[in-house]
Amino acid sequence: MKVQSLVSVSAALLLALAACTPGTPAPATRAPAGSTPTVAAATAVPLTNTPAPTATAAPATDTAVAPTNTAAPATETPTVEPTMMAPPDYLDDRSSAALVLASYFNAINRHEYARAYGYWDDPAAAGAFADFMAGYADTASVAFETGPQGGEGAAGTLYYTVAAVLHATQTDGAPQTFVGCYTLKQLQPANQATPPFRPMGIFTATVTSVAAGADLAPLLAAACPAPAAAVTPGPTPELSDISAAQFIDNRSTPADVLRSLFNAVNRHEYLRAYSYWKEGSSVGSFEDFEAGYASTAELTELVVGDAPPDPGAGQINYLAPVIVRATTTGGAQQTFVGCYNLHISNPGIQTDPPFVPLGIRAGALEQVANDADTTALMATACATPPLP
Repeated sequence: MKVQSLVSVSAALLLALAACTPGTPAPATRAPAGSTPTVAAATAVPLTNTPAPTATAAPATDTAVAPTNTAAPATETPTVEPTMMAPPDYLDDRSSAALVLASYFNAINRHEYARAYGYWDDPAAAGAFADFMAGYADTASVAFETGPQGGEGAAGTLYYTVAAVLHATQTDGAPQTFVGCYTLKQLQPANQATPPFRPMGIFTATVTSVAAGADLAPLLAAACPAPAAAVTPGPTPELSDISAAQFIDNRSTPADVLRSLFNAVNRHEYLRAYSYWKEGSSVGSFEDFEAGYASTAELTELVVGDAPPDPGAGQINYLAPVIVRATTTGGAQQTFVGCYNLHISNPGIQTDPPFVPLGIRAGALEQVANDADTTALMATACATPPLP
């Protein structure tokens, strides 16, 4: 990224930084979708599509055997309250194994089944989509709490295990409780160099129904095989932190998408950064996009202004004003002000896979003096929206 005048930003910057030319139910005896049931439920079991046996069975052994790299993405969420999610509580976050599961159940609670189906690393592992969706017909809500978490990895693939308790409420009000183990898989983001990017997803699930009032603590402790290394959920990073020390893969809001974009650049995970641009945007080829960051040492600050939704005919658009500060490989400090155009088709009307998440359609950044009044400039940054 080269130093440019206020009038013209370099082609590399426009392509890479802004790209303005221009992402671990149903009738009786059903278990969580895609899971391997281990004990039959006496009554209806939520999250379905694999019929459960009618007698007690031995615990399944299909939890992935993972390699040895124990690095885990940051930001774990230990619990999700048992509530039907309202639209402002939309969660689409793959920053950690626990957050993938939180997003998965958020989608179930919002009846966004194509989105839920997409959280599987291989959706076919959850069965046919029609069966997957039908399995939730009698499920009103699901909440989960996590137990021990582990991580292993090698040869470019990371695996995470999450022990979980599921608290389900059926449409008739009947409560049900399940204990299980979810294994989530992620190809090392920095090693992915050919589109499309593959985010973290659910690899396997083994879920068992338990009696009301059961002591859940020992069940959680034994739910997953002993991992090579324990994963201890860390504190949630500050919203302003886009440093390489964090792993942020979050499409819940426009600000989250942009934080994820610049975090990916700082971690040199360029294919992940590229994935936040929607198909049909004028971002250009991945090769040019990656090359555009050759002289960028670090994106040091991102400020995202208010980006209210502009819904219409099932489509939701956002214009997000931004301030971006960067350091070049030569040590120069740079400041940019601009606007990003983001879009998502209403998740509730995306009824068929694959689910298309919130993404960037276009962006326009202009370099300004480092001591410029960026707040004033940001106030008018989206006056002329960037177009794909």
